[in-house]
Amino acid sequence: MIVIKVSSEAAAEFKKIAAKSDNPEKQMIRIAYGGAGWSGPRLGLALEELKHTNDIVVESAGIKVVYSKDLASYVSGMSIEYSDKWYNKGFRLTGAGGGC
Repeated sequence: MIVIKVSSEAAAEFKKIAAKSDNPEKQMIRIAYGGAGWSGPRLGLALEELKHTNDIVVESAGIKVVYSKDLASYVSGMSIEYSDKWYNKGFRLTGAGGGC
């Protein structure tokens, strides 16, 4: 089973952002492919409302996370974190999978 952890800080910030959308209950975090690098794919995060036929959806901290089946081996064991510190503000992927 693919495990992706969403930190409590990331979940709280995502809920604030999703609440501003037209359909907050449909919002998910998409882990998206951003091109290839030496250590594997570059991955990014985006808001998403749609699940495509080739997608997997998992839930952590009350947040749905969606990604393509093609990325399963790269995202397993990763965490979605959020920091509001001035030198490192924003969401980021950490952990297994590498290259992020």
